[in-house]
Amino acid sequence: MQRVLNPTTTLPGLFWDSSTTHVTTTSAQRWRSWKRTRTFSEENSSIFLSSAGQLLNLHSYNLVESALSHELLSSPKSLNQDYYLLLAKLHMAKGELTEAEGYVKQATVLNHTNPAAWALLGHILYLGGENKAARDNYERTLSYESPAPDTHSIRLRLASIYLQLQQYSAARNMFLLACRDSPSCITWLGVGISCYRLDGLKEAEQALSEANILNNTDPEVWGYLSLVCLKTTRKLEAEQSYKYALRVGLKDPDLLTEIQTIQKEVGFGDAGF
Repeated sequence: MQRVLNPTTTLPGLFWDSSTTHVTTTSAQRWRSWKRTRTFSEENSSIFLSSAGQLLNLHSYNLVESALSHELLSSPKSLNQDYYLLLAKLHMAKGELTEAEGYVKQATVLNHTNPAAWALLGHILYLGGENKAARDNYERTLSYESPAPDTHSIRLRLASIYLQLQQYSAARNMFLLACRDSPSCITWLGVGISCYRLDGLKEAEQALSEANILNNTDPEVWGYLSLVCLKTTRKLEAEQSYKYALRVGLKDPDLLTEIQTIQKEVGFGDAGF
């Protein structure tokens, strides 16, 4: 343990326990980690804002609050958009969505052309279950020429919202863009579901086969493959796909009900019949 005199006047002072004026082991470790990982995304970003951004990535929320407090004290009349965006991210990480939404809206007032701000607002609304409002903000984010830093995750979330809102054509197109950037089981599954809902059974099967190649233990992929086989009257494949979907843990009640309903209608698809 090491004693210090004036911990609050410098950046390392953020890592000191102000109630005891001693360095804690955890705080010291965080300070060393911050020194290794710090980057400055903007030349005009203050040392406290830069620190807060890195500390947020380390989930050191108390230290983030301390850094932002120092920023407020050092420049109360010149707070920029980054300050409010970091406050919004902090509250979002803590599950305080109402506060987070308020701060990100303050950030958009300062600069309404920053796609990262609209993306963050979309994330907050998405987490709060406000899918239509989240959709609007994600669409606005993707309309800018300069992309937000997490474009792929934005496309995935927007595509999933389209699915929930039964906008299947838009969902298919958005999932295809995600496939182009970073193909995965999730992106191809999204294409497959969208095509199936649009009655494009051939395209759905092709997309689901791609998803299956990337992950042959995804229960939803096998479930939708079973649906495709039921609709195309392929008895053996429908039964095998359904059997494997159950084996790898298909638990989605809506999907299971849909499969079982069609099985009863066509009279096959479950070896138990």
